[in-house]
Amino acid sequence: SASRGNIDIYLNVKILKQEELPFSINESLLNVLFDYLDRFAKNRGEIFVPDYNRVLSLPSLWVETPISVETELVNRLSNGLRAALDNWNSFREREGEKLVYDLKQRVKRLKEIKTKIERLSHSLVQEKFEIFKNRIMELLKKAEIQLDEDRLFQELSVMADKLDISEELVRLNTHLDAIEGLITSQNSVGRTLDFLFQECFREINTCGNKAQSAQVSALVVEFKTELEKCREQVQNLE
Repeated sequence: SASRGNIDIYLNVKILKQEELPFSINESLLNVLFDYLDRFAKNRGEIFVPDYNRVLSLPSLWVETPISVETELVNRLSNGLRAALDNWNSFREREGEKLVYDLKQRVKRLKEIKTKIERLSHSLVQEKFEIFKNRIMELLKKAEIQLDEDRLFQELSVMADKLDISEELVRLNTHLDAIEGLITSQNSVGRTLDFLFQECFREINTCGNKAQSAQVSALVVEFKTELEKCREQVQNLE
């Protein structure tokens, strides 16, 4: 069975034996019609010549007959369909095993990239804090403006905290752990995996926007590239 997508099966039957055709001509009615026209023509001193092409266009002369279904034919078709479905299932299992292996390797790679981003993010806030502080202190010095240092540090801390991506990374790690568990599940997980990969994309995109770091941005691009490959593979997974 397939829980994702649709399966369409078509059967075309071509009847070669005339006696097996699902229609026939009402010969009795045709004979009556020709006899009547023949007598009518003779009474007028004419010769009646049947126009068979016109006869074929008369729907009342055609009779539908049911097709006889042979038990042997039904059994052969049923066995053939069963064999085709078994072969299809076997192919799906082999393809699924390859997809699972590929996804495992890609998720492993995603976790490696995430770990690199995590390491960079640990010092990112402090680095940005120092950069902001030095720039602002320099500007204040040039403008000969005195500013309360505690107040300045408070505002700088707020600005630096906006660059913190620790929460996004925690959620991202949770999604990746869930994906690893689902990949080896025996249940239908294709749609769930697709949703989780979309959530991963949302979190990593936020990381790239907030971090404001060239190194982090480069890793985010690498993560997105690998993530897109995963999403493409999941479309083929039930």
